[in-house]
Amino acid sequence: MTEFKLKNNVRIVTYGMAALFMFFLAIQNYRYGFYELVYTASLLIPLLSFGIIFTYAQRYIEIKDYTHQILLALMVMLIAININDESTNAIHWIYPIGLLSYLILPFKAANNFNGIALSLITLIIFYIQGVYSGLLFFTSYLLISGIAGVFAYLHHHKSRSLIELSLHDALTGAYNMKHLDDTLTKEISRSDVTGNALSLIALKIDYFEQFTELNGNKANKEVVIELSKMLGGIIRAGDSHYFSEGSPFYLFLPNTPQEGVLIMAERVRRTIEESNWSSLDSMTVSIGCTTSLNNMATAKSLRDEVHNALQDAETNGHNRVNHHTQ
Repeated sequence: MTEFKLKNNVRIVTYGMAALFMFFLAIQNYRYGFYELVYTASLLIPLLSFGIIFTYAQRYIEIKDYTHQILLALMVMLIAININDESTNAIHWIYPIGLLSYLILPFKAANNFNGIALSLITLIIFYIQGVYSGLLFFTSYLLISGIAGVFAYLHHHKSRSLIELSLHDALTGAYNMKHLDDTLTKEISRSDVTGNALSLIALKIDYFEQFTELNGNKANKEVVIELSKMLGGIIRAGDSHYFSEGSPFYLFLPNTPQEGVLIMAERVRRTIEESNWSSLDSMTVSIGCTTSLNNMATAKSLRDEVHNALQDAETNGHNRVNHHTQ
């Protein structure tokens, strides 16, 4: 499961539990005669339900939007309408909305949302209930949201560290094959919408099996690490490189047509051929590349096609670039 799908699942569960909580809260307020809060809860439930529907609809498409911020802002506004000088019940509803934001929004967006909500509601309470009530709410909300923010910050950075470890090959530091498939799937969907071409390169060190037999696995690893560092320095901003033990290196080039990928592939081949290496006198690579020009491409079909191009480059004499168009 990708990070994006996991995040969406958390949002769906969070919205669902909040909607269920509001349903029981509406029943409880009805029993005690707080009818205005019953109406507010009845309006919050559809907003939370819309959050579930919207999140579910976006589960396969990762796009930036402000829908979740708007939903939470509407919830705060509905609760603010019920703040009066006779009861503090409505004020208590603001606290769970603040906590909810850290589960639904990105960390920075949640901080901004809570800062705005804190300022707005404090001003309303100052005006309606007086300075003492406003200061009481300000300090309590600041304390609760601050604690939640600290835990969210720690969780965010720990999650990012674990995610980074899961996406990278331990030996070379390049991205691994699972991340390549996820990236290809996402970028193919984007390419279908924008119409921009995308290209994939596979490269393999010529006669590397014979080199490993002669020099051992230690020299093998040193060469692979050194090559990975070089590839990381050659690729452009926005491009990425991938490796998995037993597989060739891959370079993914979004928004790159056939002419662009051929220029990049030849540049890589020539740079490797002309470079000095610590574990061997010289090195050449065979390179296969492919460009997706239709809406029928998949991550698997792109990888299969680039493998065919790589095999043709090796069959035709090594140290060359071969391109297949899908």
